[in-house]
Amino acid sequence: MEHFAAIMILIGCTQGAIDCRELPAPAIGFETTEECQELLQPAIDEAEGKYKTVHGTCTAVDPALFIEDATIAWNITPSGDLDVQVTFDDPALPVVVAEKTGRKPVLSN
Repeated sequence: MEHFAAIMILIGCTQGAIDCRELPAPAIGFETTEECQELLQPAIDEAEGKYKTVHGTCTAVDPALFIEDATIAWNITPSGDLDVQVTFDDPALPVVVAEKTGRKPVLSN
């Protein structure tokens, strides 16, 4: 399994910073931030013909945590910069159900 050290986020906007959407990046993740940076401008250039404004950035992630569930939140700041936050979700805890004795157990999901 590969370990990633960076992800690329591309955002295309049709009307300023109002109507924006996340665009597919050339890869899910990159082994180094430098590798991501090398492919960033070509990816932005390719998307610019389809959107009025394209924002892109490479965001470093902890390779040890990349296999965990994560939330990626992005925002276009008033100055026009792309702000990206990556937070790793806590692993789901097992659910334990307790019940009074003397009743027939019922299994449910």
